Amino acid sequence: MIIEKMCDQTRPLTWPDEKLSNLAVNFATRQILEEIENPGVQRIRVFEGDGIRVMSAMKGLPQIRKRFDIVIQVDTSSGIEENIAIQLGFSPNRVKLNEFLKTKSFLIFLDDGFGWTNLYEVGKEWWNSNNIQKIVCITRRLRIYSPTRTEDLLIRLDHHLLSWDLFCLNFGEIMHPSCFQHKGIDVVEKCCGHLLAVVLMARALEKVQFDFSVWEHACYMLSSQHNGSQMVDRVLCNTLAFILGRGSDSAHECLKYCAFFMERKEMDKVDLIQQWIKHALISKFDEGQKIIGELASAFLLESSKNGSSVRIREEIREVLVNSLFLLRGGRVLTKEPSDEEWEELFEIQLMNNKFSKLPNSPNCPQLYTLFLQNNRYLRAIPPLFFQNMPILQILDLSHTKIRSLPHSLFGLAQLKTLLLRGCKLLMELPPEVGELHNLKVLDFEGTKIIRLPVEVGKLTNLTSLKMSFYGGTDDRWKDNQYNSSRIIPQNVVSNLLQLEELIIDVSPDDKRWNSNVKDIVEEVCQLDRLNILQIYLPEVLLLNDLWKNASSSSSLTNILGMHIRFTVGSHMKRIISRIPLDVAAKFGEEERYLKYVNGECFPIEIEKILEEATALFLDRHSTATSLSEFGSGTMEYLKCCVLAECDEIQAIVDADVNRYLYLKSLEYLNVYYMKSLKSMWKGEFQQGALSCLKVLALNTCPQLTTIFTINMIFSLRNLEELVVEDCPKIESLIAIHDHNYAKAMLDFPKLKKMSLHYLPILVSISYGLIIPPKLEWMSLYDCPSLKTLYLEEVQSKDLRTITGEAKWWEELKWNDSERFGPPNLDSIFVPIYWAKDLTTQLAEINVQHQARMQETKPSQHPTGPSDSMKAPSVEDRTRSK
Repeated sequence: MIIEKMCDQTRPLTWPDEKLSNLAVNFATRQILEEIENPGVQRIRVFEGDGIRVMSAMKGLPQIRKRFDIVIQVDTSSGIEENIAIQLGFSPNRVKLNEFLKTKSFLIFLDDGFGWTNLYEVGKEWWNSNNIQKIVCITRRLRIYSPTRTEDLLIRLDHHLLSWDLFCLNFGEIMHPSCFQHKGIDVVEKCCGHLLAVVLMARALEKVQFDFSVWEHACYMLSSQHNGSQMVDRVLCNTLAFILGRGSDSAHECLKYCAFFMERKEMDKVDLIQQWIKHALISKFDEGQKIIGELASAFLLESSKNGSSVRIREEIREVLVNSLFLLRGGRVLTKEPSDEEWEELFEIQLMNNKFSKLPNSPNCPQLYTLFLQNNRYLRAIPPLFFQNMPILQILDLSHTKIRSLPHSLFGLAQLKTLLLRGCKLLMELPPEVGELHNLKVLDFEGTKIIRLPVEVGKLTNLTSLKMSFYGGTDDRWKDNQYNSSRIIPQNVVSNLLQLEELIIDVSPDDKRWNSNVKDIVEEVCQLDRLNILQIYLPEVLLLNDLWKNASSSSSLTNILGMHIRFTVGSHMKRIISRIPLDVAAKFGEEERYLKYVNGECFPIEIEKILEEATALFLDRHSTATSLSEFGSGTMEYLKCCVLAECDEIQAIVDADVNRYLYLKSLEYLNVYYMKSLKSMWKGEFQQGALSCLKVLALNTCPQLTTIFTINMIFSLRNLEELVVEDCPKIESLIAIHDHNYAKAMLDFPKLKKMSLHYLPILVSISYGLIIPPKLEWMSLYDCPSLKTLYLEEVQSKDLRTITGEAKWWEELKWNDSERFGPPNLDSIFVPIYWAKDLTTQLAEINVQHQARMQETKPSQHPTGPSDSMKAPSVEDRTRSK
């Protein structure tokens, strides 16, 4: 089995990232849920340190609360049954406890610590086949030898990362930028343990490398739902739809020929190509050879007989034979498909094209999924377009130029997902939307919709609602009929009791929102299934209302355990943000973020959020002199921090104010326009502080004099990218008094990119004390005092690009006057020109740099024998192990 041989090559397990840990937890949780209705599995043991997180995740699931009468957690350090009796109010009467539990469906979590409880000895008198009864035990230490089984099912969390190891083996390590690592984890999670799908997706994404929109689309495609009677394998079907949708028509047709006519046997390559030519699928023999190579590289075909023959994988053949697709996404079509092409199709992909019209009323009796997103020339949909699509369930019209929705859309009785994201010309959501009673997902983020129709309150099956509203205080709104109305009618939100995700995006200067936000907060607190909440709160006091209402309504009782994305503070929307788009995007990816704008002092409500937040954007705080002033907490989960225009901040961390603020989880620190910032750290630097920092960007800090001290460098072992721009008082990156300090100890072992721009008095990068052995990119621009470089600073064998002014490069000297500069650096130097925009030039150079790095990257695809394979799920492999 090729997949099994790949699994043998996977690297030793590591847990470098919380998101990767979440992947294992989610897979383990899913496995337990699959066994809930299985009467043969009553006692489950979860092994590994994050088992506690599995327990927490399970306890918070709505289906668990519905399915079981009793859900409790018990420590096994003392008597298990005694503790259960105490919790249920039966102590010390064990007989009544046994009788009570025998009549109930229960889920009991045991925290077994470092012991090894025999689960067959627990509650022998409780079991009743008429009820659903489970014991889930969390154990941190595995016994090397046990003469008998002590559970029905053993789940090891490390086994659930096999999918990720397999993805990396076929794609390569995704270390930079880490947003792609997180997106890769999303892809693996959506493959649901299907190892063949993981391999196929990894190889498909390797071809596009770091095109974020493609990765986003991959995650979206993997999430698509299908009619079970028509689809052999949903995950594999979605995977093939993504891969074939991006390939050429000829390759798609050639693969379909293999599925229908190879009859489950291998076929000589020459004979196969000749058959393709005979059936007019291709015209040239060379074209056939190229297609076979592409399909084999993509893992869609496998070679046999020393490469002279090929065969199609059986799982892929089954899906292709049983699927009906029209895959025309990304072909830049200027004309829509004919009416005949729409008939008898199950799924149609027409995204990323250039046609401006659609058929008037295509006949699509079996159409389940329709993707029309990113057709930017599509301005209108014919009135009867959806009339003959009776079972359509997924419709994506995102990022089109449509101004209205046709009436026929609201007759789609089976529609479950409606995506209108980024339709910037769409200003109204018709009241007829309330007729879509089966709708579960409604997304109109990024539209210009003015208000929510009250009829949305009828969509009681909604689990995800993402909204953007257009409004403001300019002259256009003074006489507008909507100016005095509510953005969201009263009692609409509170009526959507199935909501698990709620995103409300409003303009901060929209007076309608500011007038009614308090009522919306009260309604939100009634949604007891809510797990993701994004909302703008103009006042800090509204946070207090959120805590108070959530507590009194017995809903949202664990707000800080949710995925919360709060923007807090009154402010006016900026026409042009001074924060780069990639930084804003990274901030928005985090699960629990807080954007605090125009703040004063340090409210206790803000401190509470920061204790759980994974991202902080502190914008224009008027009094803070450091992050250390935000309470005595540690901000231990904070991974991304953006600080902008906080005029009083003099140091990022002041250890004299809070000596426990280590920022030990921080990965991204971006600082902009801080006119009083003098140093990164004030006071004694704590061991382990900033130890996870990957990206540090310092922009326009006129008083900044100290970036790194020697003690800090010892801690920054994971730094991958450093950007310092427009900091006129920086003379060197490292502040030292003894330049003879032992050089071998001062290195950034993972630093790959260094950009130093607009530093007028920068004399030296580090006086040769910082040695970056993995440096790939060095950009130096408008640093007129930097006349000398040290050989130690450019000795990386991975260095592929150096940028700067041509004249500066010609006049550059090397510190060791008796030696010439390093060889071959001229070949990787790329000049920057004064007459062109710096950002534009660097973006173009970076594209060339990525190509150079790709040329030197070794192939990641493992080789192995060409026998057939069947990809077991992660869960199946876990049970077998």
